[in-house]
Amino acid sequence: MKRILGGMVVAVALSGSSFAADLGARTYAKAPAMMAPAANWSGWYAGVNAGWVGGANEVSTSGAVSPANTADLPNAAAMAAGATSSSRGSNSFIGGGQFGYNYQFSPLFVAGFEADIQGISRSRRSSSSSVFPGGPGVPPGTGFATNIANTSDPAYLGTFRARLGVTVNPNILLYATGGLAYGETKSDTAIAQSGINATNPNQPPFTITPASGAFSGMRVGYAVGAGGEWMFAPNWSAKLEYLYYDLGSATYSTGSLVSSSFGPTAFPGFGIGAVDTSTKVRFDDHIVRVGVNYHFN
Repeated sequence: MKRILGGMVVAVALSGSSFAADLGARTYAKAPAMMAPAANWSGWYAGVNAGWVGGANEVSTSGAVSPANTADLPNAAAMAAGATSSSRGSNSFIGGGQFGYNYQFSPLFVAGFEADIQGISRSRRSSSSSVFPGGPGVPPGTGFATNIANTSDPAYLGTFRARLGVTVNPNILLYATGGLAYGETKSDTAIAQSGINATNPNQPPFTITPASGAFSGMRVGYAVGAGGEWMFAPNWSAKLEYLYYDLGSATYSTGSLVSSSFGPTAFPGFGIGAVDTSTKVRFDDHIVRVGVNYHFN
């Protein structure tokens, strides 16, 4: 009996040690690392921007022989040709503020709207000069020198646009934008013309009455563009944006160029040379700007 019990104890001890060996060394798993929270683009935001505006804003003037013209038509036609030109406005600084709302409806896509109001630092100026010869039979060097100056002064520019973007990573948003543009616009044109008489160098250039005109009014059009925005800190983002806006065009009268100097010592024929002029200006421009936004989410 003692031998049987002893054998059982030895057997149990051996089986226990074998089972323990099968279990092997105990392993320990590390806790998962904490990940930085992804940017949340949803919510209201507001900020400021500044940049460059220019590159478009075409201005053209045209002249046509007036029905009141009583001088020889070839010279009046040369006056009209001198009063016809086109030019583009200069560049300037633009700055203002914006606010908007984003809704991130998936990890990849963000939709929303933005409204902004801008001021432009100075008037947009353009000018052109030309010399046209007189009509048939006029001596060489005799003709018309013309200078045309235009000032375009948008008092302010505002837009209200939709935005649709994609996140290339959680903190960088690329977007397209488009919508309404509006602004108070002004434009004025001055046309100065003089007759050059090469047949008599001692005779000063005979004068032609200058012409001028102006336009002002509220204009509504559209704006389209694209940009990128970087969430560089919690609740703060920086953006780079391009916009093209178009507020349409306006045509206005700039009066008449009139000269009564046509005669034997000036140009062939007698009477009054008269040309009716007008200006067409297009209120459109390209904008490149940077900005900073604070997100209230």
